[in-house]
Amino acid sequence: MRHVGIDVHLRRSSVCVLDEHGQIVQRATIRGLWTDVVAWLGRIEAPFEVCFEASCGYGLLHDRLATLARRVVVANPGHLRLIFRSQRKHDRLDAERLAKLPYLGEVLAVRVP
Repeated sequence: MRHVGIDVHLRRSSVCVLDEHGQIVQRATIRGLWTDVVAWLGRIEAPFEVCFEASCGYGLLHDRLATLARRVVVANPGHLRLIFRSQRKHDRLDAERLAKLPYLGEVLAVRVP
């Protein structure tokens, strides 16, 4: 199974896809709205799981991704020490770290209303 991390923003999102061994197989910066991110993910090899950080409107994105992915996890931003302790803060790196969390089984998820 592939593991996808998305650093979501309103008009630009970074995506990182890991294979079943935790190796990066694809990266992308998607310019556009969340619908563009969902459309891009519709073209990757299934099955996959997705992890992204909770933010404003995350429930809608969760529901749209749930139609494509085997599992969608919304990470609690307050518990993402892996990202926040890093000296190197960059959307591309954050997406990679978000993909690694479910691969390692380390996601502290929030409840999706």
